[in-house]
Amino acid sequence: MMTYKFSNDKPIFVQIYEQIQSEIVSNKLSHGQKLPSVRVLAEQYKVNPNTIQKALSLLEDKGLIYTDRTNGKFVSHSKNLISETHEQIIETKINSFFEEMQKLGYTEKEIIKLIKKREKNK
Repeated sequence: MMTYKFSNDKPIFVQIYEQIQSEIVSNKLSHGQKLPSVRVLAEQYKVNPNTIQKALSLLEDKGLIYTDRTNGKFVSHSKNLISETHEQIIETKINSFFEEMQKLGYTEKEIIKLIKKREKNK
């Protein structure tokens, strides 16, 4: 069982939402795969079931999961939606990285040069 460490910078249900979202867009959870029950997820994350329910509601609002009334919650079958979500996450992270680097005084060209240098050194 994995141990999750939560930060204080955002609500726990948002962090759980982001974790499950990441598992969906990276295909750790596949299209149509059944999710564990709220109770099981609450035990895994060591949080209140209401916290899990909030996270799952966000995922459902985004269309990344759906509820089959009698069978539970499942990962969306929409490969396009999952792919678009993946691209949005990547774009957000790249933008955030560039903003942080620019706060440190780097220009976009310097940042790209540093990335290329890092790639060569691998």
